[in-house]
Amino acid sequence: MEAERMTYMYNYFVLCGPKDDPAGVADAEDVLAAFAAIAEGKYPFVSRGDGSGTHKKELALWPADLGITDDPTTFEAYTDWYTSANAGMGACLVMAEEMGAYILTDKATFLTFVANGGVMD
Repeated sequence: MEAERMTYMYNYFVLCGPKDDPAGVADAEDVLAAFAAIAEGKYPFVSRGDGSGTHKKELALWPADLGITDDPTTFEAYTDWYTSANAGMGACLVMAEEMGAYILTDKATFLTFVANGGVMD
């Protein structure tokens, strides 16, 4: 019997952050440009840092020259703006909101966060 692989689920990701959008991500050409603007301006960013699918997606979006990977030594030089929380999405959203930071999240968790009183845009 031959195994058949079938995709039955997928995820939408949302880059969200402070209402005043200091990095100007809302006007960025695409998500890669938005991540580059965050890095260039050293605007606060919260990463799940936990090896989850969302964390892996985030790692793929940073400019290659930063070299940010899941190895903590690769972002030691960025800890003034990059926070690796090693926590779940809900806790990270709360942390990002409190810090006025950007964060990549899945759409379903973001909508739940907002529905429960979170105000991050």
